[in-house]
Amino acid sequence: MVRLRKATMARYALLPYLYTVFHQAATSGMPIMRALWMQYPDDEATFDTEDQWLLGSDILVRPVTDPGAHTADVLFPAADLWFDVETMARIDVADGVTTLHRVDAPLDKIPAYQRGGSVVPRRMRLRRSSQLMVRDPYTLHVAPDREGRAGGSLYVDDEHSFDYRAGRRGTATFSFELRDGAADGVLTNVWDGPSDLFEEDGGRDVERVVVMGLFRTPKSCQVEVEGAEQRGLTHVYDSEVGLLTIRKPEVSVMANWEIKIHF
Repeated sequence: MVRLRKATMARYALLPYLYTVFHQAATSGMPIMRALWMQYPDDEATFDTEDQWLLGSDILVRPVTDPGAHTADVLFPAADLWFDVETMARIDVADGVTTLHRVDAPLDKIPAYQRGGSVVPRRMRLRRSSQLMVRDPYTLHVAPDREGRAGGSLYVDDEHSFDYRAGRRGTATFSFELRDGAADGVLTNVWDGPSDLFEEDGGRDVERVVVMGLFRTPKSCQVEVEGAEQRGLTHVYDSEVGLLTIRKPEVSVMANWEIKIHF
């Protein structure tokens, strides 16, 4: 029962990302579950891989279906970096070489990995149903690529009606970049929907930003919302896995803003 609960809550946390992927499927025709070759058409090593797949473009899943297995062989396309979605540790994959890697896969773990170069939104509060999560805040998981860049999006509507057809919808577009200068790392959000969308229920806030694979100790973090003064933010840094957690930025996905990381 504990294992089933853990697996269910992991899927629930990914509902904002899944909702966005379903929106992309409805508007572009791209499938939700994708064979690896769809994302990596120039990598011949992915062509005959049938025991793992991509959820959207950013989550790699390797189900464990063999009875009694406690490990799994995962093919990590070398074009990208990969991060364990549970531990958020970077996978040590040789640059330019797509090879099988054996990973631990105990009974209570589903091997899943976030692609470097992506920003994946999640909702981390445990609820009994997706309906109770509609107003919950987001956690943005940023996985930079080898150049220190990442991007992603979040589609927002009321999640139950057809009001999106009348324009009650929008997309938040996130971009991350490591820069030289005063602000060495910048996470930017651009909102393309109505400014007052869901204003009556407090909007859709970001409660946490997690940056993976950041092996530089940050000194401070700040947020600047369009039309408001810059504010300092609290953060926690784990140097062992290169994980930066920025707490309570108190920004809405339905606004334009920048979060700056100073090293």
